[in-house]
Amino acid sequence: MISWGSLNKSFRILLITDDPEVIPWQDTFGCQQLKVTLASTIEETNKQLVQYPTYDLIIIDLDLIPDISFLIWPAPIILLASHISSEQQQQLFELDADAYIAKPLNFFSLCLKVRTLLKRGLLKRQLQKSNAALQGYLHANRAEAEMALHIFYNHLLDEASEDLRGFDRYLLSKSDFCGDLTLARYSPSGSIFVLHVDAMGRGLSATVTLLPVVDVFHGMVDKGYALPMIVREMNRKLNYKLPADRFVAASLVEVDLLHEQVSVWNGGMPPIYLLNAKGEAVKTFHSSHMALGILEDKSFDAGVERVALPKEGGVFACSDGLIEQINLQGEHYGNERLLLELGTGSQHFMTSHIAASLKDFAGLPNFDDDVSMYFLHFKELIFFLDQQQLSAKSVRSLQDIHPFRWELTLKGRQIAEQEVASQCNNLLQQMGMSQPLCQRAFTVISELSTNAIDHGILGLSSNLKTFADGFAEYYTQRDKLILNLASKDVFRIILDWQPEGTKPCLVIEIEQTGEGFDAAKVLSKSPEELSGRGLLLVKRLVSDLAFSDSGRFVRVILE
Repeated sequence: MISWGSLNKSFRILLITDDPEVIPWQDTFGCQQLKVTLASTIEETNKQLVQYPTYDLIIIDLDLIPDISFLIWPAPIILLASHISSEQQQQLFELDADAYIAKPLNFFSLCLKVRTLLKRGLLKRQLQKSNAALQGYLHANRAEAEMALHIFYNHLLDEASEDLRGFDRYLLSKSDFCGDLTLARYSPSGSIFVLHVDAMGRGLSATVTLLPVVDVFHGMVDKGYALPMIVREMNRKLNYKLPADRFVAASLVEVDLLHEQVSVWNGGMPPIYLLNAKGEAVKTFHSSHMALGILEDKSFDAGVERVALPKEGGVFACSDGLIEQINLQGEHYGNERLLLELGTGSQHFMTSHIAASLKDFAGLPNFDDDVSMYFLHFKELIFFLDQQQLSAKSVRSLQDIHPFRWELTLKGRQIAEQEVASQCNNLLQQMGMSQPLCQRAFTVISELSTNAIDHGILGLSSNLKTFADGFAEYYTQRDKLILNLASKDVFRIILDWQPEGTKPCLVIEIEQTGEGFDAAKVLSKSPEELSGRGLLLVKRLVSDLAFSDSGRFVRVILE
C-alpha cells in the first residue's frame, strides 16, 4: 500500500487522458491530500491550465496529445504511452520530462513515482523559499543565522549524498556556514563516486561557491558520466560563474567495482592515501592539478590516476584544516603525524579516531579552520553492495516482466548530445528490472555506445588517453569532431527483453555507420593493456558478444 499521509499537505494533480483504462485512476488517487482533475481533450487541458496554473503534478497521456512541444508545463510531468517514437523521445529530452511510464499501467509503480515527484516538488519549493529568505537571515540575530544554517546546509548535504555503508565521513565547521563538503553517490553502473571540496574563504561566501559543484556532481553521476567529464564540467561552471579571485580546491574518487579499479583526481587538496589493511599508506595521490575555477576549459587537465582495486584497506582524504591545525606550542599536526595515526586506529572508526587525535593535539576548544575527512573502507563497500544486489534480485521475478522491444535511432549531432546509456537505464528501471541487471546493462551500453560513437563514428583513438595530457587532448578533439557530424552519421540501439525460456535475457544491439575495426584483435588483447579494456569488461559481463559488419554492428545478451 502507498501511504499518502507522509506528504503532509494537499496537492492538485491534472490527469490528461481519454483512455477508458486510465480514467478510473482518477478515483484511485482519491484521498484528502490529492485532488485529481480530469481533462480528456486539448481544449479542456488548456482551460484547466489557465484557470488553475499552480498544479503540483501533471500526468499526460501521449496517446491523446502525441505532440507536446507547443505546451508550457508549470509543474513536474509524468508521461504515459503505449509506445514512444524517436521524435517524442527528443521532445521529452528538450522538455526535461520527469518520468515516462509505459501502458498498461502498474498501480504501485505509478503511485511511487507520483509520491516521489510531489515530495521532490515540495522540497524544491521549500528550498527556494529558504534561499530567497537567506539574505534577510544574514542581518538578523544569532538564532536566525542558526535557522539559515539548518535549512541551507543540511538540505544541500542530504539531497546530493547517499548513505553508503563503508563510507565514513567527518565534518566540523569553523563558523555557521562551512566551506568544506564531502559527498558520496552511486552511479548507474554501480561505481561509487566521492566528492571532497574546500572552497576558498570561510562562512557563507565559501558555502555559496559549492552550489554549482554539488549540482554538477549530483546530475552527472546520476546520468553515468565518467570522472574526467564530471571534473571538467565542474571547472567550466566555476570558471564561468565565480569571480576571478575565487576558486574551489577539490578531489574526486571513483571506486569502480566492475573494472576493479580506483580512479583519483586531486586539484589543490592535501594528499589522498590508499591504505592497506594495516592502515599503512601504499600509494599517495598528491595534488597534480589546479583547483577548480581557475583555468579555462582549453587549459584544464581532467586526467586521473588509476590503480587496481584492493580487496582490503581503503582511501583516506582530508582537508588542509586538519594537517595545518596548530597546537599551543606552535606545531602543525602535519602529514607525518596523520600517517602514524592512520596505522593505529580501527578502520571501522577511522575518522572518529583521527578527530580525537586532532583534538588532543590542538588542546583548544575550537579548530582554526573547517575540518573535513573521509575514509572509504573497500571490504565494507563491496560486502554491502553485494547484499543490496542479492536483496534486489528477490524483489521481483524477471519472468513477471512481459516482453518489450525499444529502439532509438540518432543522426548527426544528436548522436553526441544524447545520453544513451542514461536513457536506457531509466527505461529498464521503469520496466521493473532489478538493480543488478540495470547496472550491468548500463555498463555494457555505456562501453559499447562510447566505442561506437567515439571510435567508430568520430574516429578518435583511445591511445590518446595513455599520455600525460591525453584526456585533455582527447576531449578537445572530440568537441571539434562533433561539429562535423551530419545526417549521414547514424547510431542505432535496440533493447529487446525476452523473458521466455529457461533464462530471461536482455538482447542489446548497437549499429553505427562509421569506420569499422578488427573486434577479434581488440578482444584478444591482454587485460593489462590500456586500450580495449572496455570491450574485455563487456565480454566478462555478458553471456554472448558478437560483432559483424567489420565491427559496425554488435549484439550482446545479458542473462
